[in-house]
Amino acid sequence: MNASLVVHRVGPDTAKNIGQMDLAITQSAKAGAHLVLFSEAATTGLILNNDPRHDLMLGEPVPGPATTHFAELAKSSRIHIAFGILERDGAALFDTAVLVGPTGDILLKYRRIDPGWRSPDGDPRVYHEGKECPTVDTLIGRFAFAICGDLFNDTVAEQVREQHPTYLLMPFARCFDSGLCDQKRWETEERQIYVERVQKMAVTTLMANSIGEKDFDGGSFGGAMVVHANGRITHSLHLGMPGMIVAAV
Repeated sequence: MNASLVVHRVGPDTAKNIGQMDLAITQSAKAGAHLVLFSEAATTGLILNNDPRHDLMLGEPVPGPATTHFAELAKSSRIHIAFGILERDGAALFDTAVLVGPTGDILLKYRRIDPGWRSPDGDPRVYHEGKECPTVDTLIGRFAFAICGDLFNDTVAEQVREQHPTYLLMPFARCFDSGLCDQKRWETEERQIYVERVQKMAVTTLMANSIGEKDFDGGSFGGAMVVHANGRITHSLHLGMPGMIVAAV
C-alpha cells in the first residue's frame, strides 16, 4: 500500500483548510497513494477553549457536510481518505476520526477514548469520549484509529492488539508546553516514546500531526512518520513545515 501523510497549515478559515486538504488529496492520488491521512481536527484545528458555546460550533455531524464532501472526493479520486474532525452529536462533542473510501462511503468512524483532548473540568454533558476501537477490512488492509493521546492509553492499546489491524491510523495535534517547534527535543526526548508505544500496539502506525497558523492553535508543531510494528521508522517529515510524504508501507 502507498500512503500519503499530509501536514497542512490549519487556520481559522475552515473553507480554506478544506481547500488545502482537497489539493493534497488530488496530489496524493496523482502520486499513486491508496490512502491519505490528515491530522486530528483537520478541518478546524483543535482549538477548544472549554466554552461549549464556542466549542460546539466547531463540531459538525458525522455523517455531515465535511464527510460528504470528502467521500465524494474519495470516490472521484479513487482513494481512501482519513482525517480527524470534531463531531457534534446533538449537544455532545467528540474528538473523532473518519475513514472514507473510494466507493464514496464512510468505512470507519472512531471516537477518541483518551480524555486528554479537552479540559478535565469541562462540562460532562457536552464533552464525551468513545468506548470502542473498531476496525474495518478493505482491499488495502485492515484499519483502526488511535487519536493523539490514545497511543499512550493502555485500554486503547489492548483493544487495538485484540483487533489485529494491518495499519493503525493516528491523527494527532501535539505541541510542546513552550509553544516552540523544537526538532532536537523531538528527536532526543520525545520520538522514542512514540516508537515504544507503537511497539506495544504491535502494528504499523501512520502518524500525521497538526500544524497551525501562527498564534492560532497553541503551537502544534507538525511532523509525520511511518513507524513499523518493530519500531523501525521508515519515513518522516521534519517538524515546523507543511508537507506530504508518500510512502510504500
